[in-house]
Amino acid sequence: MFKKSDPIIRYEVSERRSGVSIDSLKKIAVIGAGTMGHGIALVFALNEYQTHLVDVNTRIIEKSINEIKNNIQTLLDLGLTTQKKAESGLKLIRGTTEIEVAKGADFVVEAVPERIELKKQVFRKLDELCPKDTILASNTSTLSISEIAEATERPDKVVGTHWMNPPYILPLVEVIRGDKTSDSTVSAAINLMRKLGKEPILCKDVAGFIVNRLQFAMVVEALNLLEQGIATMEDIDKVWTRHLGIRYTLMGPMEALDNLGLDVVLDCQTYLYEKLKASKFQPPKILKQKVEAGELGVKSGKGFHNYEGKNIQDLIRARDKRFVRLLRELRII
Repeated sequence: MFKKSDPIIRYEVSERRSGVSIDSLKKIAVIGAGTMGHGIALVFALNEYQTHLVDVNTRIIEKSINEIKNNIQTLLDLGLTTQKKAESGLKLIRGTTEIEVAKGADFVVEAVPERIELKKQVFRKLDELCPKDTILASNTSTLSISEIAEATERPDKVVGTHWMNPPYILPLVEVIRGDKTSDSTVSAAINLMRKLGKEPILCKDVAGFIVNRLQFAMVVEALNLLEQGIATMEDIDKVWTRHLGIRYTLMGPMEALDNLGLDVVLDCQTYLYEKLKASKFQPPKILKQKVEAGELGVKSGKGFHNYEGKNIQDLIRARDKRFVRLLRELRII
């Protein structure tokens, strides 16, 4: 799946050399039992990790345990877990209002609300409580890992693990490396996520990371179209559920651009930028460079991806079949 030059592979090599062992991570603490926290705790518990789920009062803990039971039933209904595994996992989760349980944790996931000072306060406390080798991870979706790490005396052990909602179903986890996060910490986080059955992607510590940079670019433009009266919210939603969502379920943005033709994309972006005068539509240099080099996508044999040696008609036919299968599955056609 990965080339030798990929960061994930390099970190796996780094882990072996540094002596870090994923098998040594036995006890987990999740700080914050809200929507994401209790879902993350469930994933760990179903993978046989002793997991403490921490929040500020027993009412929140009780509600979260009930949500966990409901989520387990969903997984059972879908055939995604077994009764034996579900019962065993539920026994491994311990809800508590005492953050001191983090003293015994090997890996801690913070999942409190998206307020930087609150997160720094939590990390400051965790830094005091946890053994020096404990990895401290934040589930932040937008905030700086480097800034959060400043609240600790172990910035090399602080990493971002941004889970998707619902975490017990969706596979993607963004792993964010702060300015001082060590190779071994990144490697441990990536390999732990993979052991949990997740698909980690590595991201630099920039505002919004990857998921929310892409997601909110779309959301903001959708809201602009609605606010300006250009289309109804029903029709805007339909654009996604009947076209864009279908396309981007089957291919990423780079593959989609290759299918459209990078020269066409450049012409469209140039026109939009000239008409709307919005910097978000200004064609980036990388797109111009591709077009100038004659790398126009599928039709030229190379774009962002390389299609050389492949039959273009076979590629198009395979793409169309995937579209039809998905549309039939969704009962759209």
